[in-house]
Amino acid sequence: MDNLEIFRRAACVLEEGHPVALVTVVATTGSTPGKVGYKMLVFGAGATAGTVGGGLLEARMIEQARQMLGRPAVRLLRFEVGETPDDEKGICGGSVEFLLESFDPAAVPLFRELGAGSRDDENAVLVSIFVPAGPPQKLRLPDVNHAGTRLPPAVAAAIREAGLPGGAGIRVSAGDVEAFVESLAVPPTVILFGAGHVSGHIACLARSVHFRIVVCDDRAEYANRQRFPDAEEIVVEDFGRVFNRLRIDGHSYLVIVTRGHQCDQVVLEQAVRTEARYIGMIGSRRKTAILLQKLREKGIPPERLDRVYSPIGVSIGAVTAEEIALSIVCELVKVRRLGDAAGIGHMSRSRGEGGL
Repeated sequence: MDNLEIFRRAACVLEEGHPVALVTVVATTGSTPGKVGYKMLVFGAGATAGTVGGGLLEARMIEQARQMLGRPAVRLLRFEVGETPDDEKGICGGSVEFLLESFDPAAVPLFRELGAGSRDDENAVLVSIFVPAGPPQKLRLPDVNHAGTRLPPAVAAAIREAGLPGGAGIRVSAGDVEAFVESLAVPPTVILFGAGHVSGHIACLARSVHFRIVVCDDRAEYANRQRFPDAEEIVVEDFGRVFNRLRIDGHSYLVIVTRGHQCDQVVLEQAVRTEARYIGMIGSRRKTAILLQKLREKGIPPERLDRVYSPIGVSIGAVTAEEIALSIVCELVKVRRLGDAAGIGHMSRSRGEGGL
């Protein structure tokens, strides 16, 4: 469950008149199960959404958060994670700090705003100020450079100096005031061209690792809400016109898994003209070579075609539709987190062995 879902769930619970508590990992050292930015919502009689790492520490955070429900408050808790197997806290050997914030229904507008998200505002940040004696203070800003307009000068200066270097979040201090700054960027989008069995498994797996999902096909009986319940958007359109209805940018991952070579070529020819972060096409080496040669003959520059991952996926010996989907989603995660670094057995001609 990504942050947008956490915020949306909080808004729903609060709209029903129930309080919620939000637990966030704001700092870690060494090896810890929960990483900076992990979030968990606690509400009702111990119901939760999200995670801050699991295990006994998460159970303790749930209990602490439950005790805070009913009154807006803030707590900051730090734990040392044990280094021996006999220590009930674990064997990771690091430390972790949790920010606990409880909210009443007056916070509905805040969580509605946070849950809305916007790809047009990818530099937006959320600033959470630690004020142990007061209610939670959370501010949504267009970017770190706007901190000075709504924050104490010392805090604003510390935030601007720290910046937000692409990670999950950063802890800043200014005098006796501390804050946690995190990005509100919308997760990247996987656009699936083709709504067959493999696409169904890709959508499920990619959604579980925090990609947004858009499904495109020219068959309504395949591209529909019943088959893709978690898709952000479903577009039923001819493949020759579908790109006119899509927003594709450097946060887009295009996965071409249509029902046949002709449709694949139609999509691929349009895909390579975009600035998508990733373009992958399912198929054998022979099919890939034929389609790429046809596009070369149409005058598409080699540097555009060299971006294509095909055969698609990382080399795990995939056979079933589920395994093929897993290999593809592994490649999506790898490109998202590590780029095109060496050391991963891609299926594509220049990146590894194998083929689909």
